[in-house]
Amino acid sequence: MTRSFGVFKRILLAYDGSQHAKRALEVAVDLAKKYGARLYIVEVIDTATAFWGPGTHVPFDVIESMRRKAEADIAEAKARAESEGIQVEPAILEGDPAVVVVEYADREGVDLIVAGSRGLSTMKRVLLGSVSTGIVTHAKRPVLIVK
Repeated sequence: MTRSFGVFKRILLAYDGSQHAKRALEVAVDLAKKYGARLYIVEVIDTATAFWGPGTHVPFDVIESMRRKAEADIAEAKARAESEGIQVEPAILEGDPAVVVVEYADREGVDLIVAGSRGLSTMKRVLLGSVSTGIVTHAKRPVLIVK
């Protein structure tokens, strides 16, 4: 597939409701308006976090709490983008955030990934690197990190 850089018709925003993500949302909205792009807003529930130890599962109520937060985050970001007339495709996914974002971008054929430089970090991310670093490292398409 030949990719033309410079015109973005499908923009993916990796979102988590943090202040950095909200700044990234504003940049993604601006770019989507400029290019007439569809905006994919994705929040990943980090079920890969190893706090529970090997062989154990994250308790159901914790996952449900994370899901409710993600739903509220996505609804807020979607409303913001739609208020500017942008078509939005929201998604809540589960897994390792950087891996899941890159896989979703590949599957949807997005032209650009936008992410905040820091999100709502866990100890795992402090030890293993941030989500934005993982996205930049593994993505096969342009990535814009917003500080």
